[in-house]
Amino acid sequence: MKKNIRDVIEEWPKCFIRDADLAMLLADKTDDARYSAVKRALKKGLLIRLSRGFYLIARKAQPLCIEEFELASLMYAPSFVSLESALSYHGWIPEGVYTITCVSTKRAKEFKTPIGIFSYKHVSSEQFYTGVDRIKIERGGSFFVATPWRALADLMYTGRRSWKNIIEIEADLRIDIETLINSDTEMLTLLAENYPSNRVRENLKKFLKEIVKFSKG
Repeated sequence: MKKNIRDVIEEWPKCFIRDADLAMLLADKTDDARYSAVKRALKKGLLIRLSRGFYLIARKAQPLCIEEFELASLMYAPSFVSLESALSYHGWIPEGVYTITCVSTKRAKEFKTPIGIFSYKHVSSEQFYTGVDRIKIERGGSFFVATPWRALADLMYTGRRSWKNIIEIEADLRIDIETLINSDTEMLTLLAENYPSNRVRENLKKFLKEIVKFSKG
């Protein structure tokens, strides 16, 4: 029995679906027929387009069912959550971040969607996942998020921030100085040796020296 797109999205376990998923689930349809079905589903409000080939399933798109960071990591791949959103996630900056900020190997892009704004800045593909954690979600799925020092490195690389020392980081982002001093220096060392930007690596090395000096009193 042939399935229609309404049946497919009702049975789909996630609140989002991609063109690749629909191609698999509607394999009996030609490409043109499948694209027409997606267009009708969008027009009827069954699907909500977030980005090209990436949709929310309207009936399932309840706040408790949506993990924005998971969506961010998938809707413009390869990418991961970084910059201010990652710092907020780790509790390094005090205020909430209303735009989901990410980095990607693709060109910079911003998506204004019904569930929020997703902003992507370009970074090098070299050492792309260095200093990035994969976080599993309780109800299934996962997302990628920068560690705090990777998020700070990305802020410098993308030109959003420039600091001469950790005191300037504290003043600019209101990160508690104790948080910086007691941070993961192994990760900072790794990034200071491997981040794909000489300018950023040199800054990270300076911050590492400062932290070691502060730690010794």
